[in-house]
Amino acid sequence: MERKSEITKALLGEKFKKLMKEKSFDKITIKMITDEAGVIRPTFYNYFQDKYEVMEWLLREDVFDSVEELIHMDMELEALKVLFRKIERDKEYYVKAFQVEGQNSFEEMMFDRIFEMVRSIIEKHRLKLKDETQIINKDIFMKFQALTLVNGIKFWLIYEGDEISSDQALKFYEFLMSHSLLDLLEDHISDKVID
Repeated sequence: MERKSEITKALLGEKFKKLMKEKSFDKITIKMITDEAGVIRPTFYNYFQDKYEVMEWLLREDVFDSVEELIHMDMELEALKVLFRKIERDKEYYVKAFQVEGQNSFEEMMFDRIFEMVRSIIEKHRLKLKDETQIINKDIFMKFQALTLVNGIKFWLIYEGDEISSDQALKFYEFLMSHSLLDLLEDHISDKVID
């Protein structure tokens, strides 16, 4: 019985994803999802509260369960590769998902998942800081990291996804995270006062 339940939930998720590729999020109804899945409307509510919950479940199921497992095994770089590759694999869906804005935006869902990923990594490994005053606040640092990655993924998908592969996008992200703009400038303006 449990296996059938998992299959039904996955089917609803897949049909939602299919509809997202065809229509805008606002135009998709619960009835459309259940009709696509060949189940009655009340079946949807056995698994999900609303469309936002489906989207959140898909993000966790399709991407972050694997990412979290790799982080648990101390394979952080592999986790980042999986993150980028799984999003690339279903690029059309994720481009449309990033268009879902407002109170329960997809971007907010992605931020929450990535923030937890960053927190998990930092809890497992100490930060290389000469002293704690190098960063204002650990929580702000983690939020900055999560925002940077979410916006990098969004930009990559929406504007450069046809030109740059997931592996290239990850390499670019790694480069940006390990090099500040000031470090890369030849005239060393980092030693000057900036107004």
